[in-house]
Amino acid sequence: MRLTDAAKKMLDGEQGAAKRLAMDSLVKFGDAYDAEEMVSIGYAHVAAGQPLYAGDMEQLEALSELGATVVVPTSVNIANADMSRGRLMHAPDKLVDLQRRSEPVHRRMGSDACYTCTPYWAGHWPTWNTHMVSLESTVTIFCNSVLGAKSNRDGYFAIYAAMTGFYPKMGYHLDENRRGTHLFKIEADLQNASDFGCLGYHIGLRARSGVPVIEGFARRPTLDELDAMGAAIATSGGSAMFIVPGVTPPYADVSDAFAGTSPEAIAVTSSDIAAVYAAFAPADDTRPSIVHLGCPHASMQEMREYAALLDGKRIHADVELWITTSRVVRQMAQEAGLSEVLERAGAKVLSDTCPIMCHLSRIMAPDPKHGLPAPAATRCIVVDSAKQAKYVRDTVHCDTFLTGTAEAVRSAIEGRLVARSGGVA
Repeated sequence: MRLTDAAKKMLDGEQGAAKRLAMDSLVKFGDAYDAEEMVSIGYAHVAAGQPLYAGDMEQLEALSELGATVVVPTSVNIANADMSRGRLMHAPDKLVDLQRRSEPVHRRMGSDACYTCTPYWAGHWPTWNTHMVSLESTVTIFCNSVLGAKSNRDGYFAIYAAMTGFYPKMGYHLDENRRGTHLFKIEADLQNASDFGCLGYHIGLRARSGVPVIEGFARRPTLDELDAMGAAIATSGGSAMFIVPGVTPPYADVSDAFAGTSPEAIAVTSSDIAAVYAAFAPADDTRPSIVHLGCPHASMQEMREYAALLDGKRIHADVELWITTSRVVRQMAQEAGLSEVLERAGAKVLSDTCPIMCHLSRIMAPDPKHGLPAPAATRCIVVDSAKQAKYVRDTVHCDTFLTGTAEAVRSAIEGRLVARSGGVA
């Protein structure tokens, strides 16, 4: 692999042990994928360091002890607990204390310890053609598809790129891999972000690891709808990018997206959307224990929507309503008076984490030395996100009910499952 003089100095250890480790890992990573050179990155989104994954926190701390710092703007992904309101979500005190160890480490390294899967709502907005790294699939697909930045679905290599400012030129960093592979024509009636999430889930199943091009929207999708759709595409499939001509830079039309001849369009109907909802529908007599809103972490506009739906209402005594968002958006919601409305209704406004990454998950493997309790069983979680529906079922191992946002709120108020479009399950 061709390296710049700056990268060679890092590899040779002239800039310290931490950068040598990082650059050596990146070179080996790039060699494995036949990358010919590195690109300079302008942004990174990295792992939190999670005590529920054995060795994850320790690896972060070991890098810090080597003197690691980041050299590009860097945000931090979600953690295993809300570090200021852990008891509100019934997180074990020991887990919260362990997770708090990560915060000073990130700050020493120079990262923004925002602990969110939607750092773009917290001020991190990489621009068109910016090479970047992200270990969070939602961030990757949003930045590739909406902002026009260039990122792969990165794992722990994201922190190494943040430390060096370099990343192997491969995958979606190459323009030839940023062209459409499948064409989808929307014939479905899409009403809200939940419907867009189901659309994305259906497309992800069909496109797999390709780059779906999507046309035929009745109107221009909102940012929240694009966020929900992208998150779901990356959940049911392996794609890190979609193209909506006229939205995704620089593609003005379908021909641009395919660099020539377009394939035959695959129609997406309302029946396809309904099938995704139906895939996450438990028995009719199931009662919810938790209703969760905010996957991906809620934007300020979504917080306003939740407050409007809950104003003057009260959550059922047998149900908890969790709303997860970033620290930045939570603070904005507090200042706007939205949190008061939500909390008066009985909602729990949480940051830093979500149900699939916290103590509810039954697939985590913490180090036994931490002595963390095993997760308790959860009866049923109601969600308005196709991404969250899939991962709740797979990680929390409980009944999962997917519905619209308004219907999810009604489920929390009425203590029963309220299906999309007002039908009651």
